[in-house]
Amino acid sequence: MKKLLGTLFIVFITATSGIAQPDGQPSERIHAAKMAYVTDRIHLSSEQSVNFVPLYNEYEKELRNIRHTFNKKHTGSEHISMSDAASRKYVDDDLDYQQQVLDLKRRYNDRFLTVLSPQQLADLYQAEREFRQMLMKRLDQQHRPGFGRFR
Repeated sequence: MKKLLGTLFIVFITATSGIAQPDGQPSERIHAAKMAYVTDRIHLSSEQSVNFVPLYNEYEKELRNIRHTFNKKHTGSEHISMSDAASRKYVDDDLDYQQQVLDLKRRYNDRFLTVLSPQQLADLYQAEREFRQMLMKRLDQQHRPGFGRFR
């Protein structure tokens, strides 16, 4: 188990180290590290893995599209200096975005349960949160050299 966690950590570090490299594909490396982390955390059998990975990739693609649409619509918005009407529009759009994400998760819950047990599904969402926290911590350490080392 320790060897597997060590391997996953190395994959994770390798994946996130490419974030500052303009010629690399950091999102692909992060995705690969996330997939390795998630599939290990939810203890997939080989049969489950064959069915889960394409389904999860499809889910993540739809999630990215929802996020991209929202971000594209609001890129460059200065929330501090927005008018009341623009602020209200932003809040409404943000709530719509959150609802779309929730609807997507509910739709995929049923599909995931055709491949995963309920416990594995719960572990999936927990593993996603853990991975996101590790990634944010790693990014924070990269952007604040010298400070993140002693946390």
